[in-house]
Amino acid sequence: MAITIPSGCYRQPTESKGVDASGNSRFNYVLKGPYSSLDSLADSISQGDEIIAGWYASSQDLQRGNGDTGTLTISCVPAPNDGAQQNPQPTPLKDIWSIRSVRNDVSVMAYCDVSPGANPLLALVEAWMKEPDGELADELKFRAPDGTIREITEGPTVALINKLRKGVESVIRFYPVVTRTRTYAVPPPKCLENLGYIDTPDASGIQDLTKKPNGITTAIAAHEWLKIQDDAVEGTDGKWQRIESWMGIKKTDNNGGHPWDPDLYGPNRWTMPYFQGGGGGGAA
Repeated sequence: MAITIPSGCYRQPTESKGVDASGNSRFNYVLKGPYSSLDSLADSISQGDEIIAGWYASSQDLQRGNGDTGTLTISCVPAPNDGAQQNPQPTPLKDIWSIRSVRNDVSVMAYCDVSPGANPLLALVEAWMKEPDGELADELKFRAPDGTIREITEGPTVALINKLRKGVESVIRFYPVVTRTRTYAVPPPKCLENLGYIDTPDASGIQDLTKKPNGITTAIAAHEWLKIQDDAVEGTDGKWQRIESWMGIKKTDNNGGHPWDPDLYGPNRWTMPYFQGGGGGGAA
């Protein structure tokens, strides 16, 4: 809603409209009148307030004139809505995408699964690791709770144990991280959105390839993503940045399933502590 001009104050013909050095549209709204009235008005205006239709406060300057007069200049930026007429959203001044890789050391136990014969079995690996008799362990054997000696012969389990015998405890993996940085003249409309949940970054709306890294759309499609950052930061120049990041795991890394476990990161992820009841947990 536009501001109300105080009694005795008037808009001035020195108002100006243009584009700054960064290519951002600007409009300077100028009022002149009693200094005290303009001072009260300036105190009531916050960054992002609508000054006139389509223009929102970015900064302001109040100067004292002759007598008890003053001139208030409010620097404004455009903020058209996003299609929701009752919920105007500021348009970013810049929208920058980037992609990088991050290192993640994964325990070799991640190779284990529950299919005998096809995967290393965690129960057998741990039983072998807990065997106190070095001679038995060296022969890939362990003593079962009933006292019998069991030899591990399953191929995948033996293969994993041989890695452990060589001192290999983890493997290095590199995951892509996609980051979107939007710069605003006013505080961004959201932050902390879907943080910690499976969430797909949407770079499809940027048609200009100079505005996003080549191949980023293909990379997004090939991975499942976990949102790991959504910050709102004000800079020393008064502009705001919303910084969002997503970490991806290749969909093929889990035989076409969910690389990010929906029970831990999905929309109905388990609560902490875990509660099994009807719908299977909820957002924590």
